[in-house]
Amino acid sequence: MTPQLSPNEARVIAAMVEKSIATPQYYPMTVNAIMLACNQKSSRSPVMNLSEGDVGAALNALEQNKLVARDDFGGRVAKWRHHFHNQLLLKPPVMAVLATLILRGPQTLSELRANAVVLGGPADADGANQALQDLADRAQPMATLLPRAVGQSSLRYAHTLSGEVATPFSPEQTSPAATVATTASGEKISLADLYERIRVLEAKVAELEQRQTPVE
Repeated sequence: MTPQLSPNEARVIAAMVEKSIATPQYYPMTVNAIMLACNQKSSRSPVMNLSEGDVGAALNALEQNKLVARDDFGGRVAKWRHHFHNQLLLKPPVMAVLATLILRGPQTLSELRANAVVLGGPADADGANQALQDLADRAQPMATLLPRAVGQSSLRYAHTLSGEVATPFSPEQTSPAATVATTASGEKISLADLYERIRVLEAKVAELEQRQTPVE
């Protein structure tokens, strides 16, 4: 069963995942190190300002769900390890995608691929799309495709470990007439199908962009 995490708990576990990969020489982590990782201003959205008490409370809650464990071997200061991948049955590339969504907020497929690859995430758009599909297809989905917001040119993805993601509108909030779109050829399709078509096209565009080489 996938636990529902508070925003603090989600930030703590994702920051631990990030640092375990990016700076393994400083892992496992002390409470202070976790706090600094949670509050850093780069690669974070939103930027948070957690105290050591906030982090400690989050760690205790995560420990109850067996997502983290205290590592007391050979040191005076308690350190912590995450068991995110083991408890949620996440392959490393999928874990990288999920952690990136938690740390950086909603992202387009191209943004997510570029941001997650440094944590061992998929190297191409197809792989990123497959990781998202893995997260979304679970009995308790961990990621979702957001409706396109006004003024946005690309669809974005978000994690759902902290509940539903607030969006400017959702299909449930639209009128019955607005749940069907008409294509240029006159075909009527549901918005859900339209979003899926757009998602597939964006994945193909991202793949083509990645294959392009600069012209000398």
